[in-house]
Amino acid sequence: MPLSDDAGRPLELFRGLMDTLGGRITAWGRDHATIEIDVTDKVRNGIDLVHGGVMAALVDTAGANAGIFCAEPGRVRKAGKTIFVSSCDVTDSDGNLLATGEVVGRYGPGSHLSEGIEAPSTADGT
Repeated sequence: MPLSDDAGRPLELFRGLMDTLGGRITAWGRDHATIEIDVTDKVRNGIDLVHGGVMAALVDTAGANAGIFCAEPGRVRKAGKTIFVSSCDVTDSDGNLLATGEVVGRYGPGSHLSEGIEAPSTADGT
């Protein structure tokens, strides 16, 4: 069964770095996001632990997604605010804390409007 966000929309795969790392978002809603990766050789450092840069990328991506979730497709709904801060924990599959971090993000132009803004269209017009 495909995963969906708190608004019932199917979760999409990442592009870029998270795609390269095999990241997948497994939960997403207002003020939270969960991203998982499989620990393979490509994400380990020289002493066989998960590379700190990978953990930083997980914190950055989860924190940003937690701040930008919008229940109405194609809209931004953070009225009156331009900056958000997300606190993130990185844990292993047993729940052991591996890293913590904070993300300071900025909403896009127009997100101060209570009705949100239109999502940008892609090159193919969608």
